Parts: sequence; C-alpha cells; structure tokens
Amino acid sequence: MTQRTRTRETDEDLSDILGDAESGEQAGQGESFRSRTKRRAVNFFSPRYFLLAAVVLTVGTFVGGFVPFVQTLGGLLGLFVAAFALGGLTSESKTLETATGGLVAAGLTLLLGNLTLLAAGGTTVAAIGLGAGFLLAGLGAHFGSDLRDGLTRDL
Repeated sequence: MTQRTRTRETDEDLSDILGDAESGEQAGQGESFRSRTKRRAVNFFSPRYFLLAAVVLTVGTFVGGFVPFVQTLGGLLGLFVAAFALGGLTSESKTLETATGGLVAAGLTLLLGNLTLLAAGGTTVAAIGLGAGFLLAGLGAHFGSDLRDGLTRDL
C-alpha cells in the first residue's frame, strides 16, 4: 500500500509539472500521461508537416537547380523560396519542421547530384550542404511567417 501511495503522489507531481498550459487546468483529468505526452510532442514537432515540408523543399531545390549557370546556388535559392512560401502560407509557425525538411531536401540533392563526390570522401562538403539546407530552410520559414504576421496583424 505504501508503494501505491508514493506512485500516486509522483503522478500528481508530474501532472502539476506537466499541466495543461493552454487552459490553466491540471492535467490528469480523464487523459492519460501517455496521451498528454503524445499531444505535446505533436504540438512541438508535427510529423505530417515535416513530410510535407520535406517534399515541397526537395521539389523546390530540384527546380532551383535547373537555373542555368548557377545550379548549386539556384538549388539553395529554390530551397529558400519554397521554405519562405511554406512559412507564409501556414497559419502556425513550423520553423523546426521546415528546417528539418530542408536538411532532408539538401541531403537528397547531395546524394543524387554528387554521388561520386560523396563516394570519394566528400563528407565535409556534405556536412556544409546539410547545414546550409537546414539554415536556409529555417530562415525562409521564419521570414515567411514573419511577413504573414506583419500583413495580417491589425494596426
């Protein structure tokens, strides 16, 4: 019995710490710890939006790569423009998902476009490309959502 009381007290302490910040209520009223944790994790990082961002940013990178004379820079510009559009069109700020999608898009582009370079030991180039994809996608999403907020805010 003593163990059961300690567990209940620990659960109550956790529910106080992990209480629902949006409504100000204590968590634990009809909702399990696992479902609350899952809901918070999805609110922090949405897998669906990440997949959408990865597909859109990959397409943007490939389309930007077809710009004559500046294939690599055009791909990065296409990535930034696609991330900017995603940030401007979505109602919530999803910068982390978009930046991670940019990392995947840059990785796919590097893998498909420079397979011989990567096979020859171009890990430094790959790391720089992945970092640039992450950074540009994150900045594009941030600037797009900032523009959307500025255009839709009341004066």
